[in-house]
Amino acid sequence: MDKIIKLSLIAVAIYMAIRTIIALFYYDQFPIAFLAAEFNQDQMDAYRARVMLPAFFITCIYFTFRYLGGKSPTSTVWPLHVVAISLLITQIIGFVTFVPFTKGPIIMFIITLFVSYVSRKAHNQRKKEIF
Repeated sequence: MDKIIKLSLIAVAIYMAIRTIIALFYYDQFPIAFLAAEFNQDQMDAYRARVMLPAFFITCIYFTFRYLGGKSPTSTVWPLHVVAISLLITQIIGFVTFVPFTKGPIIMFIITLFVSYVSRKAHNQRKKEIF
């Protein structure tokens, strides 16, 4: 199980690094940085505005309240888990409100679900090592 967790977290890190590089340096060549082939530019802009940004803000709010409450993350994997859960929540709301049930968004949802599961397992394992 440890190897699966490590390999999954490495895959997530590589995926995020590639997406970051594309978004920062090659946005003109790849205007849709997401791998959702069914979305046109307007749908992608709506997805970013209604799913990705709220997930970012939920994560920031969570860690702001943790900081103001005097608590720090219990493991180094915890921030990744919070980001995955925030994205999962906003994707569910997106499915209810505006995101079409097509292959692309469902695959993104399944990947996010997998990342949240793996990050939770990694957090539980790391938390046991701390205590």
